[in-house]
Amino acid sequence: MDETALNYDVVVVGGGAAGLAAAVTAARSGARTALVERYGFLGGMATAGMVSTICGLYQTSPSGPPEPLNAGVGEDFARRLAAMPGCGTPVRRGRTWVLPYTPFAFACLADELAASAPALDVYLHAYLVGAQSREARVEALRIAGWERPLELGARAVVDTSGDAVVAAYAGAATETAPVAARQLPSLVFVLQHVDTELLGPGPRVALLRALVGAEREGRVPKGASNLTLAPSPQPGEVVCKLTLSGIAEELPPGRDFLTLAEQEGRKRARAVAEFLRTLPPFARAFVSHAAPQVGVRESRRVIGRYRLTREDVLSGRKFEDAVARASWPIELWEEGRPGATYEYLEDGQSYDIPLRCLQARDLGNLFVAGRCLSASHEALGSARVIGTCLATGEAAGRAAAREAARR
Repeated sequence: MDETALNYDVVVVGGGAAGLAAAVTAARSGARTALVERYGFLGGMATAGMVSTICGLYQTSPSGPPEPLNAGVGEDFARRLAAMPGCGTPVRRGRTWVLPYTPFAFACLADELAASAPALDVYLHAYLVGAQSREARVEALRIAGWERPLELGARAVVDTSGDAVVAAYAGAATETAPVAARQLPSLVFVLQHVDTELLGPGPRVALLRALVGAEREGRVPKGASNLTLAPSPQPGEVVCKLTLSGIAEELPPGRDFLTLAEQEGRKRARAVAEFLRTLPPFARAFVSHAAPQVGVRESRRVIGRYRLTREDVLSGRKFEDAVARASWPIELWEEGRPGATYEYLEDGQSYDIPLRCLQARDLGNLFVAGRCLSASHEALGSARVIGTCLATGEAAGRAAAREAARR
């Protein structure tokens, strides 16, 4: 099959929150831009992972109204998303604020935002399969498209793949923690026909204790009790998040971690649903749908010109080349612990993310944003959330457009 060659000022790989913001910003800045996404919809973990709440949009504080941390694409996107059917206004969760949404609304709004930028071409069902680099610059990307293979020439590239796939193909330095040391993934699934009136906070705690007992007795698979659940705004609907612990220790030699996580996640979700049906609120319940993929929290990251650290986050460090603000706590999902642990900044404090964290150390025209930015394991626990991804994506798109204009 003949390969079609096209030239762009900026190519963005990965159409999640960071990639969407990067591509729209680059196109609005005057750069002819391509956005490459492997799924048939945009949104990344916000849609494919069915996260259903946007974290990191607002300043962390113990009281008061929600205060946006970053003006621009993220603030506009949040305002428009909140007005869509099934979505809502910000909700306080302890010292933080989150924005509830439906994945379908997120995907539709992402389409609208992309269509509003005439200089942006979106390629869905398209996969990166190779990269060409010369003299410390990425020159072209090879894409397997649904209709035809493509070679996209680029003056600047933004890697928002979540897994630093452009960097890996192009030969840039990256870091990847061993599977057992990474944050745990989760699978989100949804139950229907639940008697949610019987699911107050007290009964939910009792339910989870019963599930722990069932795992201990071998009535559900190992790891199936690492569950959180809550009624959605829709009648009779409960959203469940199953944290997939224990996968790394069961990984056979030669098997891919993510493949096993997907298969084991569905197995555990089915077992959990069967156990819950033995309890009165769930007697008629069934799994209506699950996220298209498990929610990955950590994988490969680019080594940038600066590496954000835990100390930077918790001290609220400021940088001269700051391009985004963040205040979400360091949220870690780790083996041996039910749920997450949180380390908070001081109330009302935020930290800066410098542009250097979004610039690959080894390739002059490669920028990164979202989950694969240059950060330590702990710092990523704060900076990886969707609201911050929108902010770093916007900054990377703007920087890439400037780099393209210089060539």
